[in-house]
Amino acid sequence: MATVASGGGVGALPATAPKGDEPGATAGGRVLVILNPGAGSERLEDELTGRGRRVRVAGVPAGDLAACVGGITDFLAAPDSPDRAVLLGYGAAGPAAIEVADRHPERVAAVVVVGPPGGGGLALGDSAPELLCPVLVLSAADPEAAVPVLVPFLDDLDRQAGEAGAHAQVPARLPALTPAIFNDPGALRQWRELGPVHRVNTADVATSWVLTGHEATTTALAGPGLAGEVEITAGFRLQSADPALAHRGELDLITIEGREHARLRRLIERHLTPERVEALRPRIQRETDALLDAVPSREVIDLLQRFAYPLPVAVLCELFGVPERDRGYIHEWILERLVSPPPKAHGDIDDYLRVLIADRRARPSDDLLGWVVEAEGDGLSEEDLVSAARFLMVNGHRAPTTVLASGVAALLRREQWKRLADDPTLTVTAVEELLRLVTPFPVGIPRHVAAPIDVKGTPIPEGSLLTASLVAANRDPSFFADPDLLDIRRTSNPHLAFGHGHHHCLGAELARAQLQIAIGTLARRFPDMELARDSQSLHYRQSSVRYLLGLPIVLEPDRSVPGGRRPPDGA
Repeated sequence: MATVASGGGVGALPATAPKGDEPGATAGGRVLVILNPGAGSERLEDELTGRGRRVRVAGVPAGDLAACVGGITDFLAAPDSPDRAVLLGYGAAGPAAIEVADRHPERVAAVVVVGPPGGGGLALGDSAPELLCPVLVLSAADPEAAVPVLVPFLDDLDRQAGEAGAHAQVPARLPALTPAIFNDPGALRQWRELGPVHRVNTADVATSWVLTGHEATTTALAGPGLAGEVEITAGFRLQSADPALAHRGELDLITIEGREHARLRRLIERHLTPERVEALRPRIQRETDALLDAVPSREVIDLLQRFAYPLPVAVLCELFGVPERDRGYIHEWILERLVSPPPKAHGDIDDYLRVLIADRRARPSDDLLGWVVEAEGDGLSEEDLVSAARFLMVNGHRAPTTVLASGVAALLRREQWKRLADDPTLTVTAVEELLRLVTPFPVGIPRHVAAPIDVKGTPIPEGSLLTASLVAANRDPSFFADPDLLDIRRTSNPHLAFGHGHHHCLGAELARAQLQIAIGTLARRFPDMELARDSQSLHYRQSSVRYLLGLPIVLEPDRSVPGGRRPPDGA
């Protein structure tokens, strides 16, 4: 849907555009971010601010593309960054802005590239990726010419966004399919009210059918006609045909052939049983208490960094029997290096897992690797166990971290915390309700339709790709009374936070156990816990998964201080 215009021409904008999601997203409301300003940028900034537009200037690394992309991503991840922006990049920042727009279409309204005279050195034009936003390419040969081209481009962009918002109830004007849409209950409500099955016509987007109803989702995902062997990127796009550009992703138990998938799942399911998860609870409690003992209770702390991130990693180390001396290595790999694509992030961890498996062959142990090695004996495929173990380590921290951080924030902001602290028996139902409302993975794994299927009267042909909005299913009013309400006493809660069918989350019971222990322990030890003063507007990363960037809280507020807590000195 991208439009690439050069020189003084501006092409047509997309027929649909996401509704403005930042303050003042009407005409002139979108923020223009000038990246690595060059010739004529000062005049451009003066001209646009004089017309009432908001302009910000940011310097990012100009060395290689990866560094530049990282700099732009860091800028957008900052708490004070605009929710949705037009990125204008000079030189190397232009192609980097296009890459960022491709990865995070929910954050970028348009891209403007200002290149050297004649456009030399810019790999754009016909080779530009197909984005969900318009792209304008300008030459720096005449800096004065940028203003008369850019202003109508931005005006047209605002007009299109205004029209999309004004016609939001019209099917043809539904917001464009981007990862962030799957975190937006309001937009998904529009989709669901139009029916439970939707055909998506967007170029280069892998998912071509989206389910938005609870019944349609459970029926379709449990059927035999779907397979999960189609590899996709985080932006819901099909993999590149070029092996050098393809992002392999966490393909082990997600995108492999169906029979192979079933075989590897059985390898884990036979041993990660509810009984064994229950036996792990004392270890999880020990790790929970150790983390909370180490943080100051009367100062402002970031609960995300001090508790919600490290606890799931510690639980995984307990599950796999990782020695204490190696836990810093696992922590660094999971929380820092996994942002880079495999196999770069996986090569050494595979070797490390092989060492652990060899150790279990020599000395049996009471952990998942030990259970599998002992039970499988000489019939064990080491590579199968390495793949399955890596998959659990990659995915076993995301759901608990997201639900723990966002769930605690929701409980504190909606005054449910006191109710839970006063009645610890509500911990189990509270966790299920937080799983439903937060929905850590907003969409199910896209499936390949291996044989024609019918979903609620809609035929879906063989060869299609289908996914389900778990957020929409978890807020379906035909299954949940007051679906947008956080009710920790809700007992009827058939949520789909862990998916459904053949790809139901392997670690669901382990995630439940650590969430129940973590939230229950916080409520028991710190019944007066409060959000810090500087957390009135919690900042979320708007991507395919919506997650907090920080959660400033005070575990034990000082009630002698007016306002309920001691000042957040230095926080």
